[in-house]
Amino acid sequence: MRFKLLILLCCGTLAVSAQQNYLPLNRNIYNWYEPALNKPGTGFHTAIRPYRISDMDTVVTYDDVFHLKKVSGDGFFSKLWNWTAYDTILGVNKTEFHLRIDPIVNFGGGLNLENGGQGVWNNTRGIGFSGDIGEKRNVSFNITLRENQGKYPDYVTAFVKEYNVVPGQGKVRNFKGNAYDFANSSGYVSYNASKHFNFQLGHDKNFLGDGYRSMLLSDNAMFYPFFKITTSVWKIKYMNLYTEFDDAYNGTIDSVVGVTRKFGSFHYLSWDVFPWVQLGLFEGIVWPANDSTRYRGFDVNYINPIIFFRPIEFGLGSPDNAVIGANIKFTPLEKLIIYGQFIMDDLDVAAARAGDGYYRNKFGIQGGFKLYEPFKIKSLIVQAEMNQANPYTYASKEPVQNYAHYNQPLAHPLGANFREFIFIGNYRFFERFYLEAKLQSAVKGVDANNAEHNGGDIFTSDFEIPGFPDSYGNFIGQGLKTTIKSTDLRAGYLLNPSINLNIEGQIFIRNYKNDKDVLSTTLVMLSLKTDLFNAYYDF
Repeated sequence: MRFKLLILLCCGTLAVSAQQNYLPLNRNIYNWYEPALNKPGTGFHTAIRPYRISDMDTVVTYDDVFHLKKVSGDGFFSKLWNWTAYDTILGVNKTEFHLRIDPIVNFGGGLNLENGGQGVWNNTRGIGFSGDIGEKRNVSFNITLRENQGKYPDYVTAFVKEYNVVPGQGKVRNFKGNAYDFANSSGYVSYNASKHFNFQLGHDKNFLGDGYRSMLLSDNAMFYPFFKITTSVWKIKYMNLYTEFDDAYNGTIDSVVGVTRKFGSFHYLSWDVFPWVQLGLFEGIVWPANDSTRYRGFDVNYINPIIFFRPIEFGLGSPDNAVIGANIKFTPLEKLIIYGQFIMDDLDVAAARAGDGYYRNKFGIQGGFKLYEPFKIKSLIVQAEMNQANPYTYASKEPVQNYAHYNQPLAHPLGANFREFIFIGNYRFFERFYLEAKLQSAVKGVDANNAEHNGGDIFTSDFEIPGFPDSYGNFIGQGLKTTIKSTDLRAGYLLNPSINLNIEGQIFIRNYKNDKDVLSTTLVMLSLKTDLFNAYYDF
């Protein structure tokens, strides 16, 4: 608790003017910059997100992307347009201190056509502070505060009731019977000690990878406190991430319940091997604050920034949940990237070669590509991606130390025991209008009536695997085989690029089907929103 309070008191939204601030971790924002950042030879390490703006400025700047054209004249409407669409709402600009204050909103409403026209809506009000300190602007801060109410479609409501959290956003309490109320905040202080070292103390999210999903570490779960060290030297960028997570699976909505603390330590080394190849090596470990014998807290064995976690964990008696993985990106053409990931939670090489579905072969893979301006269509981005994770991946013998935070996976929102295909097309025109289509198709094995652990629920102990410890014949889709298909169509206009304020219309269609349930959702939504993070409802 003291760690979190320290962060929020010290930290600080979203201004691109501050040198050591980070670009908000939102995919739609990144689409504007990535064509330039992914060009061969730039040397920009695209898999470590969010991006620090001072690093981006060496390749592409805010002014390069957004060609702002203010309305001339001194009339009321001219000033109002420029104020809302381009300018900082409030700000201080001194030699050694810069501050900007911006509003945060997400006002949206619509209908679920599959449920007799049931209304769905979101009401978010917030404020953001950001800025920097010093003539060299080597200390930056960022704070966002948000108060929310929302009524969600049935499948999201079912998720909230089971896991006591709005996906990726916050713990809830009931609001007017059939809706939910929740608050969230994020913030950080970023200090650039030299051209080689940056230190960040924050309460936010992180993402590793070049895809829509990440099998290593994603922004799927709630915000969490962390301390991050980023080292840049030669063709290498090296990230050390120390975190605090919560396990709150036994809580209920509106209950006063304590959470079980756990910690995580992560290393990610990105190497620009060739102008057209980037390779990333990853390792992470999660452990509980308390074990059966003592209070461990943040285990000093995992503080060393360059040591390998697995040998250390083995030397401690293998009590914790360790994972290793890799990320790779090829840029064979200027406007084409091919990327992939591999994550290994556990592996028996002999059993893997035999292909007999041994439960300890716990790993996941990702493969995909992005094509910029196909068919010479300017500002069009096409992306295709495949993700899969074997049964029981990310789980642990002790449920508290699974690869999750506040009842949500730290990697893919489907957890484990799934295979997924995604196609995304994003098109921008007339400077700030945009269209997006996203198609998802997934197969997942779920536990029928929680009667048997089939490997999709990462919150269940490995000890409950049927036949444990010699369980064979485990393959993706086992259990209650379920198909999930969704279509997400969006059209909008970017009102204010500096705070990513959009007006957007959306049609979202989801079909969930197995031998037990057939659930359909068709949403029609209209929103005015400041998009500062990704929210995943395609699960």
